[in-house]
Amino acid sequence: MRRYKRFPVPMLLAVLAGCVHLPPSADRAQVSQRIEQRMGHSLGSCAIPDKIALPENLDIFQKLSEDQAVLIALWNNPLFQEMLVDLKLTKADLVQANMLPNPEVLYYFSAPDKPFRYLADFPIEALWLRPIRLKAAEQENARAAERLTQVALDLIRDTRQAYADLLLAKERVRVAADASKLRGRIAELAETRLKNGDASVQEASTAKIDALVAAQDAVRIGFEVPLAEERIRNLLGLSGITGSVVPESVPLGEMPELNADELAADATVTRPDAVAASHFVAAAAERLRLSKLSWFRFLGIADATTGTKTDHEFGPGFRVTLPIFNWGQGGKARAQAELEQAQRRYLTVQNQIQLDVRQAHLRYGQARAELALLREKVRPEVESAIRRAEKTYKDGGAPYLIVLESSRQLIDTYNREAQLHADLRRAWADLERSVGRRLSDSGTKN
Repeated sequence: MRRYKRFPVPMLLAVLAGCVHLPPSADRAQVSQRIEQRMGHSLGSCAIPDKIALPENLDIFQKLSEDQAVLIALWNNPLFQEMLVDLKLTKADLVQANMLPNPEVLYYFSAPDKPFRYLADFPIEALWLRPIRLKAAEQENARAAERLTQVALDLIRDTRQAYADLLLAKERVRVAADASKLRGRIAELAETRLKNGDASVQEASTAKIDALVAAQDAVRIGFEVPLAEERIRNLLGLSGITGSVVPESVPLGEMPELNADELAADATVTRPDAVAASHFVAAAAERLRLSKLSWFRFLGIADATTGTKTDHEFGPGFRVTLPIFNWGQGGKARAQAELEQAQRRYLTVQNQIQLDVRQAHLRYGQARAELALLREKVRPEVESAIRRAEKTYKDGGAPYLIVLESSRQLIDTYNREAQLHADLRRAWADLERSVGRRLSDSGTKN
């Protein structure tokens, strides 16, 4: 018992410090909760490689809503699932930062005229460096969680835009088919008029070429649907599955007017990459503190050997770094530079957020204003022109060709309207990603 009473105090402190529990760390569930709070979607359970994870009772070959497509992408996108492993890596770093180094033992066997001897040493500086390492690792873990939340927002934006592109491709195929039929009818009418002597050969030839060009456009546009399907399948993690993706065509709801300044001010504070940048600064500051101390070594030593009173006597000792040549100048300079880099990166992220929000807001406003103009003025004017042409034809004042040409203008208008619908969907998805949350209930009047 006397031997254990002489057990060195530093060794006891080291054992007690090593028993401290690991601080809480961010994991997949927390990232899922953050995404759900921002965008209303969760990550689900951890996906198994080479297996598709789908919500219950969801058939991917039935009509797929935009929200369902986003959910499938979050659950199965391979690149996003790969990046989620960063959480485990930063948690492993956190576990490592929580660990204390093992004490080392040196033992000399006894020999004639030479007593046995053994000693144990422990780097005592690890006791006061451990909290600093822990803080730096915690900040890196929190940064990884925010960075992955931002990656999820990017994936949601990309999926919604690919969904809008697929809707547009299908609508363009429909309009192209109608345009091809209409121009074919115009060519037939021109041919009939030529036979009756009411049209020239040049006029009939021009109408025929126009019909052939329309058929060529229909063939080209027909390939846009499978191309759009391949892109959205890739985002959903379904590239290895054949079959058509059928989007659910839901009309756009009321699109509110939004204040760009308010959105930008909110995004610079709350967007995940802005929060991640602030964690990066905090981690760099902790690493700077660590660099000022980590070069210094202080080892506590417990030495035991045979003595004149007993055959097992302890003697304390220590080994310490003498700061003559190396004060850790290089490590401190690098840590200081990394802190400055982190601070400047934070400003870069702030600047990028301002650009993202304002550009997305302008694109949203442009598509919204242009679509409103087309609906309120352009389309009514084209429809009025058709009605006037039909009435004139009935009265015998104009050939039927004018009616068909006016109908073609209406089809072109529908084609443009479909494009603007897609532009508005894309702009809205990009604006929500730029702000970092849903905006459905947050519209503020200018």
